[in-house]
Amino acid sequence: MFTAGDLSWDDFLRRHWQRTLWFGPGALATAAGSVSREELFALAQRGDVESRLIRRDGRRWSVAHGPFTARQLARLPPRNWTLLINGIELHLPAMRALAERFRALPYARHDDVMASVAAPGGGVGPHFDSYDVFLVQAAGRRRWHVSRQRDLALVESAPLKLLRRMEKGVKHTVKPGDVLYLPPRVAHDGVAIDACITLSVGFRAPVPAELAMRFLDFLHERFEGGARYADAGRRHARHPGRLPPEMVTHAEQVLARLRWGPAAVTAFLGAYLSEPKPHTVFSPPVRPLARAAFARAAAQRGLALDLKSRLLTGAGRAFMNGETARLPAPARKSVQALADNRALPPQRLAAAAVDVLHGWYREGYVTLRDR
Repeated sequence: MFTAGDLSWDDFLRRHWQRTLWFGPGALATAAGSVSREELFALAQRGDVESRLIRRDGRRWSVAHGPFTARQLARLPPRNWTLLINGIELHLPAMRALAERFRALPYARHDDVMASVAAPGGGVGPHFDSYDVFLVQAAGRRRWHVSRQRDLALVESAPLKLLRRMEKGVKHTVKPGDVLYLPPRVAHDGVAIDACITLSVGFRAPVPAELAMRFLDFLHERFEGGARYADAGRRHARHPGRLPPEMVTHAEQVLARLRWGPAAVTAFLGAYLSEPKPHTVFSPPVRPLARAAFARAAAQRGLALDLKSRLLTGAGRAFMNGETARLPAPARKSVQALADNRALPPQRLAAAAVDVLHGWYREGYVTLRDR
């Protein structure tokens, strides 16, 4: 990805990832002009795309949630607003290509690409994120104020998570092609100098409580706990307000049967981290090819993941959009290549791979590449 100076991905990961701020002038020159305001406005009008409009009037902030009408967007004032559109890589091939420029980091950590379309003076105020983010300038200029402060107290009753106080730090003026990397919990405030587009490439890091809750849900779906508690023949309760010791013993025995190891954790993480974004809808082919015809077409044209698909692998399994499939050994090389590259070149596939890939093709998760 990086073209600024002699910084390589290995250098970046060793020196900056989750450690320090990094500014790369011209590090992603190909991002300049990679998406237009018209494309982003069109996405903000769709019901299956998350969007927000943030306005500032002095010290007052307001937030409106999309979808928005073309008329609403056309009537925006000349200053002090920002339109945020999440998950644009699910709809725009150029933005999916941008996300893949960060493939030195595992796809399990990738979250989404968010676009910020701003008028002069626009921004979302001083704030911090709980995840790693690369801020890629695609159009116009923006001035960033960044601070590694410890005080992360927020303004009470504000419609946004605004920092109560922004301390002195460093400032960078970015132009198209520049990249600013911020580790988690670094305070930052970006204000558009002129009409601009900033692309935020974010990386997920589930908090422990979320991870534990989702894992317990995973265990609940697979747990066979034996017989329901029963106490036939019990005696009259002398102290009905006391927790019965035999019920405590029964619960202890049931919970002691909960077991998990690396295989169960891998299965959980693969399904959890490959879940598609909310409101995601896949479009299966109207007239899907039969298995044999699909195999011939894949050999001639190759395959690609749908823009919205998430595919991970581990422990002999494939995790596609939250679903789990066991992979026969002959299928693993092809599926791993698809997971790594999001596409397969034209090639003759093993029968076991055809079985797996044809099923995903019928669901709309995988497509045949254009001729």
